[in-house]
Amino acid sequence: MFVNGLSNACFQLTPFADAALARGRAVVEWDMRGHGESDDPSSYATVSARSFAKDAWAVIDDFVGSEAGAARDVDVVAYSYGTQIALEMIRARPRRVRAFISLLGTPERILDGLLPATVANATIFTATRVFGERASSFVVGAALKLAATAPMVIWALGRATGYLGSQYRAFRPFFKHLWRLDARTWFRCVVDGHERGSADVFADANRRWYAALIEGDRDFAAPQRVIRSWERYADFFILLPGVAHDGPTSHREEMTAILHDVYDRADRKFSSTSRRRDGD
Repeated sequence: MFVNGLSNACFQLTPFADAALARGRAVVEWDMRGHGESDDPSSYATVSARSFAKDAWAVIDDFVGSEAGAARDVDVVAYSYGTQIALEMIRARPRRVRAFISLLGTPERILDGLLPATVANATIFTATRVFGERASSFVVGAALKLAATAPMVIWALGRATGYLGSQYRAFRPFFKHLWRLDARTWFRCVVDGHERGSADVFADANRRWYAALIEGDRDFAAPQRVIRSWERYADFFILLPGVAHDGPTSHREEMTAILHDVYDRADRKFSSTSRRRDGD
């Protein structure tokens, strides 16, 4: 199961999904509400990582069946904000997930990677309590349309500041998607991702699923000062040099190879566990 990040359609994850399909795995790509091919929410009260996790399981149930053992070996590959959705999927059905793989994601409060904690809290408070959701969503929508109107300018700024490492042609689908992105959904995702977080699921000492974090040392959304605190919880952790938040596009081949390595590690772990149980 490939779970997208905030602001994204599936263009960055499709090559990874194709590679998993070539390995003989059944593959599902999925757009959260207000993104990509999915409809906008019928109620914005349903916009949260936990609601999106329920949606994801509904997609899987429709794909493979909802019987107790039908999807017991789901590997969830999540990008960016999708990391929190993936962890909420595990919270909901911990025994159905074999491996959790986060690509440039954070299980903690979403703005803490971008801003000092006090500034991040003040930003959320101002947006939700002072301006309000509708007004803040209007500002977000205007910003999204501006970025979609001048994509080469935004891309050039991103390259100059180190926020992007991709060539414009490769990253163009992102800017095209901004026209479709529902601004109020985006706003509520940011608020939910900051106010809740899902780090407690990741830090569970009794978890049975394999956990892998693939991070970048130039990622503004999940900087080193934050992600190093999660390393001790992961079965596999790698910090890729020169990789920014668009790593799935700019370093696609390298990350595909690492994903294959993680799949193999999970295979070995669970095959050895199965042998021990058979021996018992």
